[in-house]
Formats: sequence, structure tokens, C-alpha cells
Amino acid sequence: MTLPGSHFGNRLLLTNQWGRKDSVFRHVHYLAVLLLATTGIATGEVSPALLELNKASFFYGREYFILRSGRAQMLLQADRADLGPAFTWMLFDAQNAKQSARKESAFNFVPNEGFCSSALEVVLGGFPFTALGHRTDTRWVVAEGVPTVEAVWWAGGVRVTEHISALEAEGVFRRQVRLEGAHLAGEEAVSLRLRLPPTGLRQEGNTLLHKGTGARMALLLADATPVKIDATNGVLQLGPLAVAPGGSIAVETLLLAQVPIGERTQWVAQASQLVASNMAPAIKDTARFWSAVSSISTRDRTVQEIFDKARFGLTGMIAPDGTMDGGLLEYGAQWVRDSSNTALGALHAGHFEAARNALQHMLSKMISRDGVTMIGESFDAPDLEQFDQVGELFHLLRCYRDWTGDDSLIRQYRDLLLTVVERPLKPQFRDHTGMVHNRREFWERTLEDGYELAYQTYVILALREAAELAPSLGAEDRVLRWRTEADRIQQAMLTHPDRALVRDGRLIKRRNVTGAVADDTAGFPGFAPDVPLKTERAHRLMPDASMALPIALGIVPARSELARRTLDDLEGLWNARWSDGGHDRYHTSGQPDQPGPWPFATAFIMRAEHDAGNYERSRRALDWLNTCQGGRAGLWFEELPSTRAQSPHSGLIPWTSGEMALFVVRHYLGMNFEHGALAIRPALYPGSPPVQADLRYRQGRLRLEVSGSRPVKSALVNGKKVKSGKDGILRLPADFAGGTVVIETGK
Repeated sequence: MTLPGSHFGNRLLLTNQWGRKDSVFRHVHYLAVLLLATTGIATGEVSPALLELNKASFFYGREYFILRSGRAQMLLQADRADLGPAFTWMLFDAQNAKQSARKESAFNFVPNEGFCSSALEVVLGGFPFTALGHRTDTRWVVAEGVPTVEAVWWAGGVRVTEHISALEAEGVFRRQVRLEGAHLAGEEAVSLRLRLPPTGLRQEGNTLLHKGTGARMALLLADATPVKIDATNGVLQLGPLAVAPGGSIAVETLLLAQVPIGERTQWVAQASQLVASNMAPAIKDTARFWSAVSSISTRDRTVQEIFDKARFGLTGMIAPDGTMDGGLLEYGAQWVRDSSNTALGALHAGHFEAARNALQHMLSKMISRDGVTMIGESFDAPDLEQFDQVGELFHLLRCYRDWTGDDSLIRQYRDLLLTVVERPLKPQFRDHTGMVHNRREFWERTLEDGYELAYQTYVILALREAAELAPSLGAEDRVLRWRTEADRIQQAMLTHPDRALVRDGRLIKRRNVTGAVADDTAGFPGFAPDVPLKTERAHRLMPDASMALPIALGIVPARSELARRTLDDLEGLWNARWSDGGHDRYHTSGQPDQPGPWPFATAFIMRAEHDAGNYERSRRALDWLNTCQGGRAGLWFEELPSTRAQSPHSGLIPWTSGEMALFVVRHYLGMNFEHGALAIRPALYPGSPPVQADLRYRQGRLRLEVSGSRPVKSALVNGKKVKSGKDGILRLPADFAGGTVVIETGK
């Protein structure tokens, strides 16, 4: 049983590289072996079982990287199991959120084959090698100033290094291949094969063209390496190349994508011009783009890696027109909450244009005239609206205004924004307490009518952010009412005699409008036969990761006794039914679908723990987020599932990348705003080395240097000494336009 064009042989080798015997690994191993033992691989086709495993979004050890060039969005799949080629890619239209819901919708998906054609083949001695899962290492690197996905693998005694990056030129992906005779005994002749889907093909000079539905693709060489094109089978072959022991040779290739399909002749001519210039202008423009966004430098490897992975990926998740699939390979839909939180992270990573594009898209496409915000590509009934979305949107708007100095969108969409922020204040959503109530909870389950903690938190935040933005909204006359209503909701949330969302000195997730604490699923159905709601009799709603949000957002003081007791309660979500780290989103017994650690829920709790000074817990979460499956590549799964029925369907959530960038800049570096003025209180981990940050700030730069983790001792702002407040916060003048801030901390 041999897979054509791959180093596959007659076995399925699944490698558990960490030596763990967890249930997910055993499940996929046994399933794969069983399926493959009963099916064959026909010539030119992949077995149905193997194809299904490759089409699954989640598989043990599988990681994804994301790149975007114009509208062309590339997901690179890196497998640790030997399912055939271990390093492949799929191409989508970033402005079509529905397309990225399934791999088989990708432009380069081939029926009965999948994505095998996207893998590089290295032909040595007549045998075509491809990357072998358990012997392929993938990671982000920076090459020539450009974030690049690197894959290192072996073809016999030849070490193969692939570098794939997205260029600023529209729809251009650069693929560099280096061949090293690292373990050859003598000189060998080696050829390379690159492929496109075997339909709609034609050759134009040294370019192989493919025209499919919705996109045109092209493969071409960017250097003088000999090339042969087989337009019938979609193969571009390079070489033969002589590789000597200890020697190396490099080849430059390009993948071009025209999304949507346009005029062909001009597109081919532009490709020729790109090659004629040795890509120098495009590479220079791309490096300039990346030098303009924010970056940090520290010897704390975890902090450095997690911020870099987030900032590298965020720009690939948001299309030029602001479209963003809230769940790649899972949902194919848009939410105001996901787009807002992802754009908030992009903003803190210095991707100002991406954040603006997302805002423009939400304000023009994702909010009804009545102020209803989009949920999963639609608008729900009033008693099922997600009231957190108004707060997430307004928080993004205020942060965008503060970081960029640009309030033009706020002014442009003034009437709509006033409708949005006023909507939760309508009598139909409130009662005598002043709090909002409905039947939908934060994680989108439908329960009995009740007061949801996250909704109160974000409505409070929305009203306060709207008050900050009142001059741009032309609504100074509403500021007093907004602040009064925010205070009223907060007071009821924390102190109402029989409706407060506090019990035993801890925040609680939800209380029914009857006053009863909501701590069961009230008959909400389970979605698969092996999930807790189907297999267990007792179910709980709490603790719930959303209980950390009032703390992370400053609605509840992070150093208060209420916060401390709440965070102690949330500790029960760590390693709930597993042993390798991460928090579940809520008590696992209440899971209707995916029990297991949820990365963005873990990020909520991490942010709150960090602000509370619980650095050991915060660090534990950060280390896990940096090394868990998905985190190693910087494109996090929604959850790491613990049930068999649901495990193939866990998708990729851009929101988590936003959380990572936000955590580093806001909570770790301590960069916040008070009434439009920058306020800095670094909160490095105890014993941390110095950190430098080069942050995009309004029309210029802000270069921050922090010497260590102790409280602020002294500070220089553009060479002038500035005192911090008694609370340890360094407050900069409202007219601060950028420059250098040097913070010396105590010994």
C-alpha cells in the first residue's frame, strides 16, 4: 500500500513525541490503523480513510500556520503523524468567511486526493521523498525582515529546508528551498517537483497556470534553475541539481494567486516583472511593513515567542475588507465579539490598518439598523442577543482611538453607534434591578431567563467607553446618564440584596430572574453521544471562565478579596479531566460538546490572575499556551478535545491570537490609557530579564525599556525625569506623541 509521490510505504506511523499515553492519541492511532487496514490506496488517489484524516481540522500533533497576501489566505498544515506528506497548504479567499469552514472548499483541494499536490517532492535516485511527519520540524522564523514558516526534513542524506512567506504584492507567496548534502557520501543529482491541481492547466513560458472556481494559481521559478513543465499533470520540475557532501544549493519559487479571477494576460505580465526584479522591491516592501508594526525584545523566551507568533498570524486572519472567519475549519461565520477581540489584539500588535478594516466591516456589514450585532452570520431574536458584543465593540473603538489618534470611524457611524450602545438600556431587556437579562448565556447556550455576569460587565464597559468617546459621538449631553446607568448596573451586579451576581464572597456566572442561582444546564442538550451532558446525570455551570472577565477588564479590582476568592474558584477549571494543562471554559460536567482545555478561556483567566499578582498561575498558563498543540505554531484550536465524537471538528480561533498580543502589551508591559493619556505600570514576571518594546503609537513610535520586574523606581521620558504616582503608575502627558520611555525598577 503505497501513496504515490510520498515517502509513505506500507504503514501508518503515528508518533507520540512527548511519550504520553493520552486518550486522544490512542483514539486516533487505533482509528487510523483500523481504517487503513481495511482500505487501499488506488493509483493516483488517496484511500478514503486517509483522506478523511487529512480533512479533519484536529488531529493529534497537527499544527497550522497562517499567511495572507492580498485576498489570498494560506493555511499551512504541519503533521506529526505519517499520514503522507507532512507539510502541505490550502488556499482560501480571505474575504469569504464561509469558504474557510471546510478544507475541501479550498481552491487547491482535489477530490479523492486532498492536498497532497501542494507538498514539495525531492527526487533522489528516482524516488520522490516528501516531508515525513515525525521527522519534520516546523516553526516561525524571520528571514530578510519577513515572518516566514520554516519546515526542515530529510530526503535520504539531503537535508531540506523550506521557507514559505507572504509578500506584500497582491497574491504572492515565496517558497525558498535549500538542499544540503548534510549526510551524503558522494555527489548526488536531485530534482524538485511542485504541483498544482490537475485540472484547468496551461503553460505560458516557464509558468504553470491553473484556473479553478474562484481563483487562478500559478507556479514559477524566481531564479535560473533549469525547469520542465508538465502541463498535463500539473507538475513543475526543477533540476537536476548537483548536491555535494557538505554542500548546499538554494532554489527560489513563487506561488501566485489571483483572487478573484481577473484578466489573465496582465496578471502573467506582472508575475514576469516580479521575477525580472528578483522580487527585490516586493521583499523590501514586505520587510518595511513588518518593521512598522510593534515588536518586543526579551530573553524571556516564552514571552518573546508568544507575542511574535500572535503578531505574525493576526494580519493573516483579517481580510483587506475586514472580513474574518470566527472559526477557521469549523464555523465559516462572523461574530462581532470574535472580530472585535481579534482586532483588539491586532491593534496592540501594531496592525492599525487591520484593526480599522475590521471596524469598518463590522460597522457597515455586521450591525442592523436597530443596533443588533451579528452572531454567527445572522441576527438573533431579542431574548437571544449577546450583550457582551456591544462592550467588546466599544472597547475596541476606544482603544483604537487612543492608540491611533483616529476617531473618523466614530464620527462617521455616530448614529449607528448611539443606537448600539443604547439598545441594552431598553425596558424589554431590563427590570427593577437595572441589570440586563435574557435566555442566552456567554457561551451561547439557551437557558432560563437570567442575569449573565459577562453581559453586565460588557454593558457597563460599553457605557463607560461611550462616555469617553462622547465628544467624537457628539453626545456630551448623554455622558451623565451613561455613567449613572453603568454605576447602577455595577452596583446591582455586586450588591443587590437578592439578585447580585456574588455568592459566598465570589462572583457567580448567572442568576435566574427569580433570584435562584443558575448552576445547572436546565436541560440544554448534548451534541454527541460521549459528551458529559449525555453520559452523566449531574451537570454544573460553574465555575465559568467568563467570571474572570470583570477582573481582567478592571470592573472588579484585581487585588480585591472578591477577585481573589473568585480566582481561587476558577482554579478548579485547570486540569479538570486531564493532566497536561489548560482551563476548561466552564465546569466540564456541563459540556454539551467539547470537554478539554480551551485556550482563549485560559487567556481570560491568565489576564485576571496576572493583574491580581498571581504570577505563578499566570506563568503556568502562558507556558501552556505557548507549547500546547496549536500554540506551538501560533494558531490556536478552539479547544483541545477529550471526546472521540467531537475531536475531528475543533477549529482554529483567531480570537486567541488577539488575546496573546493584548496580554503582552496591556498586562505584561502594563500599557493602558486613562482618559486618552498613556499610563504605564509594567508587570513583568518576578525575576524577569529586561524587556524592550518598539510599539507603533499614533503617528510615530514608542520605545519602552523596562529594567526588571520590581516596582518602578525612576523613569525617563524622552530624556526627562518623570515621577510615577503613588500607585506605581507612570502617567504621560496627554500631548505625548511618542519617543523613548526608560523605566528603572527597584533592586
